[in-house]
Amino acid sequence: MSGIIWGLFGAGFIGVSDCVARVTAQRVSMALLLAAIMGLSTLALTVWMAVTGDWPGWHAYGWAASALSGALNLIALYLLYSALVRGPVSVASPAASSFSVMLVGLNALFGAPFVWQQGAAIGLVFFGVTMLARRGRTHEHHDAEHLRTTALLGLSAAVVVTFRMFLAQEAADVLGAMQSLYLNRVFALIGVCILLSHDFFRGRPQQWPRGALGWLVLVQATLETLALGSFLIGSVGAGRIGASIGFSSFAAVTALTAWIWLGEPIGWRRGFWMAVVAAGIGIAIAAVP
Repeated sequence: MSGIIWGLFGAGFIGVSDCVARVTAQRVSMALLLAAIMGLSTLALTVWMAVTGDWPGWHAYGWAASALSGALNLIALYLLYSALVRGPVSVASPAASSFSVMLVGLNALFGAPFVWQQGAAIGLVFFGVTMLARRGRTHEHHDAEHLRTTALLGLSAAVVVTFRMFLAQEAADVLGAMQSLYLNRVFALIGVCILLSHDFFRGRPQQWPRGALGWLVLVQATLETLALGSFLIGSVGAGRIGASIGFSSFAAVTALTAWIWLGEPIGWRRGFWMAVVAAGIGIAIAAVP
């Protein structure tokens, strides 16, 4: 049960963080946002590695998988934030949360045990996402094409996250979970620094946002790091499945936060399909043998 509780904590942190991204990604460059998130995570994990002395050992495949996973992490966040900026959040976030079902399927292709409930859950999730992309009364100011594009960006983020997580799992098998995560963040930070350097040499230097917007970026990065920490704590030992189930609820947290903070409507129909997507994700993870 503790794994589920920690997963729910993580869902709360990442759900609010994604809602903040709805605001910050409209006003701050994507490179600077990613630099703040990856920089804070890398700093926190570096301190942890220094305290424990458990630095990642050299393993060619593990390091290569971590490097590719880090690059995919940047792409996934870019797609997710693009979907959140377009809105509505109640379409973008559930679509992105479907990555956990895809990850189950990918692991099954590579020999992990697969049961029929997982196949049914995959169909349920994608049906729910399709219904979320339909125009409803609460989003009459968005045309059908806008909603489909938002859902497509969210699903694209989910696909990229799936492969990113799979590669992270591969690296964790040979390096350890924390070591894999640390290298993932380090390589992602290197990628962001390259993007920032490219902007600088093209005469587009980045400036940290001032006032309340700068604090929002710090809040977003902090919540992102806390979400990751909560998920890892809950995943220790036999809590991995429970933490995943709890964490999968982040789409509902994002939509509810957008409703409370930004005044973005949900409506009963969209709320129902959000519940369907969450149910499908929970079924897929809970059915893992």
